Amino acid sequence: MQGPDGAARYWVMPFDTTQYQTMTIKGTYPNIRYFSFAAYETIKGGFNLAGDLYDAQIAPDPGSINPFVPPGGSNGTYTVVIARTGSTSGNTIAVSPDLLVWVVLRMYVADADPSLSGQSLMGGVPLPTITLTDQTSASHPLAACSPINKWLDASAFAQFLFPPTEDLSVDEGTPSSDRLWFASPLNPPSVLWPNPDNKYMMMWPGDKYQPGRIIVIRGKAPGFPDTFRGSPIWVASSGFQTVDMRYWALCEQDFALPLSVVNCASDLTTDLKGKYYTIVISDDLVRPKWLRSRPNVNWLPYGDEQYPKFVVLRNMLPAADFHNAVQDAWKKGCTFDLNFPAVPDRSAIDDQGPCAQGVMGDYYPVAVWCDKSTFLAGGFRACLKGSDK
Repeated sequence: MQGPDGAARYWVMPFDTTQYQTMTIKGTYPNIRYFSFAAYETIKGGFNLAGDLYDAQIAPDPGSINPFVPPGGSNGTYTVVIARTGSTSGNTIAVSPDLLVWVVLRMYVADADPSLSGQSLMGGVPLPTITLTDQTSASHPLAACSPINKWLDASAFAQFLFPPTEDLSVDEGTPSSDRLWFASPLNPPSVLWPNPDNKYMMMWPGDKYQPGRIIVIRGKAPGFPDTFRGSPIWVASSGFQTVDMRYWALCEQDFALPLSVVNCASDLTTDLKGKYYTIVISDDLVRPKWLRSRPNVNWLPYGDEQYPKFVVLRNMLPAADFHNAVQDAWKKGCTFDLNFPAVPDRSAIDDQGPCAQGVMGDYYPVAVWCDKSTFLAGGFRACLKGSDK
């Protein structure tokens, strides 16, 4: 699976500012949890985020309604402009002249839709139309893209971002204990086009899978909106009193190019008990029989053991009055330096993990390697004994 999160969809469009002055994007607000536009400039050694707009920040066309802003309403239309002149203002994102710019449309968690048209991936609306304006002020409407790309095209694009010649010989080292710590990269590598509306925490389980053992992760889930079933983004899903953040997910990925996702536990798919989640990662190919008696335990496959792994906790757009998000740990300096494709010694994360846990409290994901027999005998409590949970 390509991409950083199984619940996300990306559409990417190049914008050559040596030939064109503006890119005008016209679309309909989708029925979805979150969408945004971001412009990344190609620079020597990576990319630079020129600017971004997420759904609630995008002003509607005159006479239209933005359903992401209370009190909401029917889906209106919007116009976003990427421009090589002027400054960022309103629905315009300014980019530098004479560069290749990549404009990214991100979409997370489309509402439930029985349609088989492919539009369910975009929240029940077509992809926006795009018109380029060249240096002579002539307009060039572009043909609509297919909502689903061919694997050949996606593979070629992945090789553009992550050339096959790139050496990603990662040595995560062996954990010094069974405890596995999460911490935030200070500045996520620009080649990964980090989303400015997200903050991330990473955990490295080690170079090799430990036979006869499992990874157990336990934490408190923040409240989120159940847009999948039609609720607006400001109404908390069942079981929660407040919307603590727009979206959260915990994903396992291969630490091998192109950093493919193995699987994710996202807010709308994760079973909770008393607002807490328990996630087990094992080397089974499918959810194992030994978890049948534990319906509230979420399972993720470890995946191909020839590749080292990393686990990412993603927090998106936390509420202003929620102070236990990854963003808060990042602001408090519970961070480590990550310069892709090199990775620092695992102590860089281990040293900052306790700092992040102190900020996030129960919302911090406590993770351990645990003997499977210990889990079967005593559940997550037996595995996490002595881990402050």
